[in-house]
Amino acid sequence: TFPFFGVVPAILNESGEELEGPSEGYLVFKQPWPGVMRTVYGNHERFETTYFKKFPGYYVTGDGCRRDKDGYYWITGRIDDMLNVSGHLLSTAEVESALVEHKAVAEAAVVSRPHSVKGESLYCFITLNDGVPYNQTLEAELRKQG
Repeated sequence: TFPFFGVVPAILNESGEELEGPSEGYLVFKQPWPGVMRTVYGNHERFETTYFKKFPGYYVTGDGCRRDKDGYYWITGRIDDMLNVSGHLLSTAEVESALVEHKAVAEAAVVSRPHSVKGESLYCFITLNDGVPYNQTLEAELRKQG
């Protein structure tokens, strides 16, 4: 989508540098607007820490975002919704997006599951499109997806 009038988003990399053109990173806002949150009731310090500490001068939404070549913003999911699988940091939203790219998949949800060796493992819930049968071939394709 495009931002609403008066809402000025930006995409930052991990170092807090603003990215131009097609890019992916942290969704932040450069200035306040009438509907923006102004505090956390009874704990303004928590509000400051949560929304302004990571990238001073920006309102940090906590969401990842991608901007395409046409300037559309795509919310990619919560940046804090990450899994550590065998030392690899994975975003549940990225895995879900990869799964729904498969022509047989209508919806996908991914959650963490404890694993005795890997620390965490992925547990994927898949809704298939009407008429698509589940079988071992499809499961193998989905494991390779992404």
